[in-house]
Amino acid sequence: MKKYNFSPGPAKLNDSILEIAKDNILEFENTGLSILEISHRSDSFQHILENTKENLKNLLNIPSNYHILFLQGGATFQNTFIASNINEKKPLTNLITGTWGKKTYDDFSKIRNVEKIILNNSQIEEFIEGQVIKSSKESSLMHITSNETIEGIQIRNFNQINSDLIIDSSSDIGSYNFDWTNVAYLYAGAQKNLGIPGVTISVIRDDFIEVNENPTYLNLKNLNDKDSLLNTPPTFSIYILKLVTDWMLNSGGVEYFEKQSVESSTAVYSLLEKYNQYVRIPASKYSRSKMNIVFNFINENNEELFIKKSLENNIIGIKGHRSVGGIRVSLYNSIDKSSLKYLLNFMDTFFKEL
Repeated sequence: MKKYNFSPGPAKLNDSILEIAKDNILEFENTGLSILEISHRSDSFQHILENTKENLKNLLNIPSNYHILFLQGGATFQNTFIASNINEKKPLTNLITGTWGKKTYDDFSKIRNVEKIILNNSQIEEFIEGQVIKSSKESSLMHITSNETIEGIQIRNFNQINSDLIIDSSSDIGSYNFDWTNVAYLYAGAQKNLGIPGVTISVIRDDFIEVNENPTYLNLKNLNDKDSLLNTPPTFSIYILKLVTDWMLNSGGVEYFEKQSVESSTAVYSLLEKYNQYVRIPASKYSRSKMNIVFNFINENNEELFIKKSLENNIIGIKGHRSVGGIRVSLYNSIDKSSLKYLLNFMDTFFKEL
């Protein structure tokens, strides 16, 4: 029975990727071994590693003065890893626009001195466009979360921020193009737009990497010098990342998925606005996420009914996060036109029957 997966992650994979992975779980490219069995020191895996890095460079237009690492521990590990690798003399600010940004600040502040700027969703436009909300001192580095999955808030034009940026791009990487000029470090767990849990992509500018005395897996320079092979990496997750980036490049690259993101999110938001007597969208128009559309029913009984009916229609993963409730529809790159059409038809029918 087909399920329509609009989960916030781990997200749906394109069927063609699953087919390739299925075959290579049994035997990888006539090696006599499953992809699950190959050594991370083998020529076969080295080929996967290099191809995956090359795919990411081409897909994201990563400049030559950046390094790519494949790490473990998810975005949560990055909270400890990044804070431990920034020179204490460098002023650092955390821009907090939602739950994940706050969690990052809480972890950063246990490791080093860091300032914070807290914005509610109505203040984000003022900050980005006018830069009127300032830190108490000029910050050479600022951490932002480009897409807050829980609140449905997204910052896409972060190049307008007058700081070098550290960006948690876990839930919207590969869904729009941007300029790398003021990006010092970008990281993303793969399990939204780029694959499955287990691998985190880190893209690091040359000048961010400094010598320090951190222990092994907290030492950025050592990890970079070993090219993601300091210890056993998450080989299968990296392999799926390669397949996903192959598929994305063959589909038309980020340009294709950015167009899809804009069209799909516009269709859903337009439908919600059509039925605004029943629902409200908490995020302002300026900062509404194109990846995670969050809304609430004015009548909470309708919310319970909506979730019940969605499950009966094989739509899964749309219940809002337990901390905020409501409904959350995730429109990651793998959500194709037929899946979106099915969702929109369901929603339109539901609202008409209220």
